Amino acid sequence: MSMLGSAAMHALLFIPWFRLESWDIPLPFSLPVLGDTLSIQPFGVLVATGVLVGAWVAGRFAQRNGLDTIATGDLVTYAVVTGFILGYFLNGLFYERETLMEVLRHPSMLFSTWLGLSSYGGFFGGILGCFIWRYRKKMPLLPYANAVCFGLPFGWFFGRMGCFVVHDHAGKVTDFALAVADYRFGAPPFQPRHDLGFYEVLYSAAIIALFIWLERRSRRPVGFYCVMLPLVYAPVRFLLDFLRAAPLEGGDVRYVGLTPAQWSSIAMVGIGVAVWQFGVKPRMAEGEPESANA
Repeated sequence: MSMLGSAAMHALLFIPWFRLESWDIPLPFSLPVLGDTLSIQPFGVLVATGVLVGAWVAGRFAQRNGLDTIATGDLVTYAVVTGFILGYFLNGLFYERETLMEVLRHPSMLFSTWLGLSSYGGFFGGILGCFIWRYRKKMPLLPYANAVCFGLPFGWFFGRMGCFVVHDHAGKVTDFALAVADYRFGAPPFQPRHDLGFYEVLYSAAIIALFIWLERRSRRPVGFYCVMLPLVYAPVRFLLDFLRAAPLEGGDVRYVGLTPAQWSSIAMVGIGVAVWQFGVKPRMAEGEPESANA
């Protein structure tokens, strides 16, 4: 086969470039901030879908394990709200610092400036929200957080699908078969690149399958998924970020050679180990009942 034919055959393996654009709906009147057009973003729709699906799965898990489903939904609300807030501002701090400073100097810009969302900022914000919930509700956190962590990959699948359809996680140029062809990033000519959002869609599906298999196989100690989730997600996320586009190309900034997500992955592994050591293990030693089967 000629080199040209080989290149053409290889190109067929790539994912064709596409991007879902916003759906603009004209309004019969003008609204503050929105103006006379309502723009529905595909990313936002998929993220909202992920929140609803994750909350529903967490609620079902709670019901199967004898937990209060209303309290579970309440915890999800705390985690989501604080997660979005911290994810927004940490994304600005690490990736859009100048814009964030402008927003802080002129708070009115908050309603017209989008700083993006940091996934790990969302995770850390969600953890903060869980502790706020624990402080206000005076209820045991670990059993309910366990339900939330079980449901999170189901929601994360849709959230990362949102990242994929707008291609906001550009990777390095590659000839890998799952690359996105003609990736619109940087200056032309555009080339195939890793799409880290798509890779996380695939990995989220794998975590979902693992969690379903584990839950159906045998009983698990309370808090098991609070440990399992960071330990299966963070190391893979750490490795995936080595595929991210370089800063000189417009990719994520590096701190001492690592992206903010990689440093956060290290911290997340530590959190998983700490939850096991100080949360799950002592309860097991005391002989507390395990979670029920799915």
